[in-house]
Formats: sequence, C-alpha cells, structure tokens
Amino acid sequence: MMTKQTDKILFIDDEENMLHMFHRALGRQFSITTANGSEQALSLLQENGPFAVIVADYNMPDINGVELLNRAFTLSPNTVQIMLTGNIQLDVAINAINETNVFRYLPKPCPMDVLRKVIDDALDQFHLIRDKQRLTSEIEQKNLQLAAMNDELTRQKYMLEYELEMAKSVYGNIVLFEENEPDGLDYYSAPKETVGGDFLLSHISKGHEFFYLMVGDITGHGLQSALVVSLISNVFDDLNNNLISIEELAQNINGKMCNKLPTGLFCSAVLAKLDKNTDSITLWQGGMPNAFLLDAAGNIVETLTSNNLPLGVLAEQDFSRSTRCYPLSHANSLFVYSDGVTEQMNQDQVMFGEDRLQTALRSGPSGPKRVDAVISALQAYQQGEPQADDISMMEMNFARVAQALAQI
Repeated sequence: MMTKQTDKILFIDDEENMLHMFHRALGRQFSITTANGSEQALSLLQENGPFAVIVADYNMPDINGVELLNRAFTLSPNTVQIMLTGNIQLDVAINAINETNVFRYLPKPCPMDVLRKVIDDALDQFHLIRDKQRLTSEIEQKNLQLAAMNDELTRQKYMLEYELEMAKSVYGNIVLFEENEPDGLDYYSAPKETVGGDFLLSHISKGHEFFYLMVGDITGHGLQSALVVSLISNVFDDLNNNLISIEELAQNINGKMCNKLPTGLFCSAVLAKLDKNTDSITLWQGGMPNAFLLDAAGNIVETLTSNNLPLGVLAEQDFSRSTRCYPLSHANSLFVYSDGVTEQMNQDQVMFGEDRLQTALRSGPSGPKRVDAVISALQAYQQGEPQADDISMMEMNFARVAQALAQI
C-alpha cells in the first residue's frame, strides 16, 4: 500500500540547480524524481509511473507548463498537478486554472515550508482520488454481483412459480377427496404451503363390494409431493382392472416408489380395505401417528400403532406386509391424522399432542361434525401461531360407508 513516504513526486524544470535544490530540501521527506525539461518528464510519466504529484515550472524552452500539464493529464489522469512560475501574470494564472487540472498555482521561487505543505495537501488529494476510484470500483462490482443475484432470484422465482403451477396441475388431474367419495368419509386437509404433502386417495370396486382408502403424508411439498401422489394414484387406477389385497396394494406402491423415485422420498400412510361381503376392514400402517378405532361417542376402542416403515424405505425383498383385520362391529369408525396435528405449537411452544387430540375426539359430536370439532379445538389451541406442517385428518364411519356402497 502506497504512503506519503513512498508516493513518487516528479519535479520538472529546465534549470538543473532548481532540481538539485528540490532534492536537497525535500528528498528526505518525499520520494523525488526529477526531469530536466518536458520531453524527459513525459517519458518518465509513461515508463516510470504512476506519480502521485507533478511539480512543473511554467516557463520552459520547448513547451509551456499549461501544455505540459495537459499532456501529463492524458498520460496520468490521477496525478495531482502543481505549477510553479516566476512570471506572475493574471492571464497565465487564469489559463493554468481554466485549461489544466492544476491543484495549486505557486510563485517561483516558493518558500520550502509553503511548498512542503502544498505537496502534503496534494498527496492527500491523490489518495482521496485513489480511494474514491477504489470505492467506486467496489460499488460497481457489488452492483454487478447484486444484479447477478437479482437475476438468479428472478430465475428461481420463475422456477418456483412454474413448479407450483405444475404441482397444481398434477394434483388437479388426480381424483382427490370430495370427488366420488361415499358418505361416511369425513376428511380435512390444510397444507402448510400451496401444495402440501398430505393426501387422500380412494377407490370403489365395480361391484361396490370393496372400498379402498389411502391417507398419506409425503416428505416434501410442491412439485415433489405432487409427482409422488401422481405415481401412487396410478397404482390406485390399476384397481379398476385387478382387485388385490391391501397387502399387495401396499407392496405395489412401495415397489413403484423404490423403482421410480430418488432416494429420500418416503410416504407415511394408512391403507384400508373395507370388505362389504365379510363386514370387515383390513389396515396397513407405515410411519403414521397412532390411528384410533372409535365408538359412537368418540371414545377410543383401540389405539393402532404403525407396525411398518413408511412406503419407499425398504426394497421389495425386505418390505413388510403386516396388516390388521377387524370386523366392522368391533368399532364405529376409524380416525387417522398426520403428525402436523399433534405437533402443532401454541404461543408457549407446547405441542397439541395426542392427549388433547383424544379429548377433542371425546368432546365432539358424533357423525361428520367430529372432524370439525377437532379442527376447532386445534385452532383454538394454536392461538394464532403459524402452521408448522401440513395438517390433515380423516374419520371413516363404517356403517355409513357400507350403506353408501350398497346404495350406489
């Protein structure tokens, strides 16, 4: 880094004794280079620069100081210029000021203490110029970086909006709840983002004797979750041609996910098959929170803990087909929910939890209003806190679903 002791100062004069005097008087304080005439000075500016300050005599035999300083400015625009002259004339001073970038105009001879002070000021000016240029360059570089970052953010925003529209389109092409759902199935879903990872799929067999149901919670949101739901929906569509057991349905979905999706995409799920012929329901559970079999009053008849890993975790040869089968008379309904329900925080950062959920189930009215009662209890507990995750819950009333199938 240059300092006043190392900044180079070029003295230009056609009188050798003047140049020697500058060396003797100022050489210990400043780094001085001398030029005997304008030709040598311009050559030094080109070959030995940069110089912080030029101190030039006005009266020289080849060209005057004004023309010299103009040429010097072309070669070294940052150099601060000082002019000395023994010809104190108003028109000379005016030309020096108007036609050059002269910093100071001094008489010749000039007292050394005055010249020393002016050179100090000129060096300060030189460093101000350099600092301004450096800061300007840094600001321009930062502005370029900000512009590039803004371009990247714009691109990412476009991609996110495009992915969101794609996700909406994919979901729009999948048969979700409230379309062709039988009476007795009450479902609520509130995604944290525009397109969440919780979903419900169902299928009624052609003969209306079987009702298949899947409540799922996929890792991730947006287009990622929409594509997983699309893949799983395709497996459900195959039920139109091939009615299978709930174990086979779970295994088929798991196989599709392992073969088609990248590692790290999982689906916690409850799969159910209601068989009207045997008045029974078969359940496969993987990775979901505890499900509940409820009586008509909302009391828990049995807590159903997941006994399998989520879909997409295990390869086909390691996949668990463990299921449970219950007569429809064993309970009044099945209640399933995602972890976004029990993990929702209140203002004290305390989770809603399973105990409060069970209380809400018992306190709510029977029938389709029970899910509404749980939602109300959850929202009251939330106290305006932001939603932490996708929230979904489902109650399937066995008698009402069976009756709806019989009436189709």
